[in-house]
Amino acid sequence: MYTDSRDTEIALMKKLWRGEKAVCPKCGKGTLVHLHRKAKKSACDWKCPSCGEIYRTITMLKRLPID
Repeated sequence: MYTDSRDTEIALMKKLWRGEKAVCPKCGKGTLVHLHRKAKKSACDWKCPSCGEIYRTITMLKRLPID
């Protein structure tokens, strides 16, 4: 997980999927941008321009703890 709790992780994913701006939970500096902006391959992957961390929301969803 990229955040400290399941609820925070879900809130981050919802924010990204709604197209709202989200600050990188790892570095706290960059605003996440689509990873594949030009190719438009996937609307589920984001990257932090500051630290380079990649957020793949489908993978994040699969790795969420149940409780």
